[in-house]
Amino acid sequence: MTALATSIQSVLTILLIIALGYMLQRKGWFPDSFGGTVSNLLMKVALPASIFISVLERLTLDKLVSLASGLVYGFIAVAIGYLVAFALVKILKVRPGRRGTFINMFVNANTIFIGLPLNLALFGNKSMAYFLIYYVVNTVSTWTLGAFLMLRMTPRASRVAPKRVALTGRSCCQHH
Repeated sequence: MTALATSIQSVLTILLIIALGYMLQRKGWFPDSFGGTVSNLLMKVALPASIFISVLERLTLDKLVSLASGLVYGFIAVAIGYLVAFALVKILKVRPGRRGTFINMFVNANTIFIGLPLNLALFGNKSMAYFLIYYVVNTVSTWTLGAFLMLRMTPRASRVAPKRVALTGRSCCQHH
């Protein structure tokens, strides 16, 4: 029962922080540019530093070897997710051009921006090694099969040319 109480308390804390930010924004405490500034700070400085420190502190070689079976289970879960996603594409009659995005969205989670803070809030530092194992599985899935499916299932007319990707640093799926 204490795990449930801790989980509820953690989620309520997050919701209260969101409500506080909303109210402060409505009262004009933050300029319109504040969101972009904070987003850049979090995405380009705080989050990479947090992940780097977490890996150094919590994921040792011994821990990685002991959790190797988690990689197998993680990849099996992702494979099942892809099978379900392909079935849903057919059942829901997702139109061509959106199928790759739908499949990628269905299978690959936002493990860093949503998953990491939520995982820490709900389960604490003890779960960090397990989270990092899943993060590895999710990242490999996203940037291999997920990116491949998005590229292959996007009509040629709306794709970004590879030369342009290399020069601009934009991914194949971003548009201006």
